Amino acid sequence: MNLKKFRFDIIIISVLVISLVTWLVFWVIIASNKNTKTKAVIKYDDEIIMELDMSENTEIELFDLGDGRKLKYKMIIVIENKKVWVEENECPNHDCIKEGKKSKVGDVIVCLPNKVVIKVEKL
Repeated sequence: MNLKKFRFDIIIISVLVISLVTWLVFWVIIASNKNTKTKAVIKYDDEIIMELDMSENTEIELFDLGDGRKLKYKMIIVIENKKVWVEENECPNHDCIKEGKKSKVGDVIVCLPNKVVIKVEKL
């Protein structure tokens, strides 16, 4: 009888230790991501046209890219509080606006009509 109780105690302690270690690992990962400096990389037709530090609040109007290249629709991209989003776009479907604010490394905003991709990357 005591042997069964001892085994049960070991199982309970093991589950608690594994839970604690798992929680600590996730906490360290989340804390390290919060301190990661990020940039918004803006590409047009798979060519980088701009890289913006996301720690600096910025609002840009994107339309005329120079060299005779222009987007099909004017768009306004905003970076504020380390988040990037498309504030305005003249395209008919507004999917890029609906994607919302992005802040994590690997997050992407896509505007298919304009052939524009905004990706959050490490600085």
